[in-house]
Amino acid sequence: MDVRVGELVLHEDEGAGKENGHQENGRKEPRYATIAAQAGFCQEGNAFSGTKHGKAIFTASVYEFETLEELRASTYSYRRLGNPNSDDLAHALACLESAESGLATSSGMGAVVATVLGLLKGGDTVFVHGDTYGGTFSFFEQDVRRFGIHVEMLDVMDVLQLDSALARWHHQHQQQLEGRNDDVRALVFCESITNPLIRVADVPGMSAVCRKHGALLVVDNTFGTPLRRKPLLQGANIVVHSATKFIGGHSDLIAGAVVGPAKLVDRARGVAHRWGLTISPFDAWLCTRSIRTLQVRMERAWVTAERLAERVAAEERAVVRVHAAPQCAVFSFEVAGGAEGASRVFDKLSLIKIAPSLGGVTTTVSHPATSSHVSLGAAERARLGIPDGLIRISVGVEDVEDLAHDLLPAVRAAVCHV
Repeated sequence: MDVRVGELVLHEDEGAGKENGHQENGRKEPRYATIAAQAGFCQEGNAFSGTKHGKAIFTASVYEFETLEELRASTYSYRRLGNPNSDDLAHALACLESAESGLATSSGMGAVVATVLGLLKGGDTVFVHGDTYGGTFSFFEQDVRRFGIHVEMLDVMDVLQLDSALARWHHQHQQQLEGRNDDVRALVFCESITNPLIRVADVPGMSAVCRKHGALLVVDNTFGTPLRRKPLLQGANIVVHSATKFIGGHSDLIAGAVVGPAKLVDRARGVAHRWGLTISPFDAWLCTRSIRTLQVRMERAWVTAERLAERVAAEERAVVRVHAAPQCAVFSFEVAGGAEGASRVFDKLSLIKIAPSLGGVTTTVSHPATSSHVSLGAAERARLGIPDGLIRISVGVEDVEDLAHDLLPAVRAAVCHV
């Protein structure tokens, strides 16, 4: 349900925050703050993990062995094929997402590439919404098509539209599907909360439609984070993350992740190993460290973002609309005056810095038309509802009054030509 407060559009997620802590086999499972705080400390069977309060960083590119039997029995042999630090991170994120298996990758795009190319081949079809992150959009448009995979851009978050598109696909491949031929596959790719328009996906509704037509559902949960949403528990087949963002949280690492059933994650793992998409040990170590403060950081950022979005929405003379969602540390707003109005806002900011990424402990702003979605072109951005006056803000952990003192005068400058 969408709730409108003036021109502030809050996209509500009815399934948010309902899976925190549960009973399994008569035993109370830890809540997510506890799982996060213990990240990397309790992985079973990892002899390289070190002691609880002194995690080692394993930088070796290759391991030496005394015998062939020792080599065959070893979990690790060559870093591209596996590393204790990357396994710690993968395990921590799998626990947070209630997943059977996990894979840590070199970036969020590495996770997307490994997943899509691991699950699809020439002749298959992928359905993706056009207002997805610009890098993801470009990957589907410029790279995926070259593998002979059909790419259909449509509003997959509109469940009725998705149902209709998948019904057409199902009809076209009915013979193969009835014969249980695994040589044909459809995949739906969506973001749990879209970048930059902050639309919240109806994952249960989308997953039901995908199951109905025999399609896989892959959800990018970067904006949702495992603390807010559990797409796998809502019916998704695979979840990917840009762990560079909120999971890493300090703007000092690049990382990605794939989590889900082992049989699907292993297909992404094969691509990651062959294509060199695995994460560096230091980035994996940093990211695992960061997960331990994830809940503390996110709860602070969520509250601040909601209060800040409300105050931006009150600037009716300068602000056309605000896109926001509860428990989301990113919101976007369109200012009057288009690109020139946005430029005036950026010029006035002091405390809040311009940065073409998000998810750190400091608040940053970006301009989608010249950063994340620049590759789309003006006409395509306009069609998708990403105007030149749109500004995206990633809220950190600063005091909301200090942020408002910097941001609100800058917003008012959008309509001031002096």
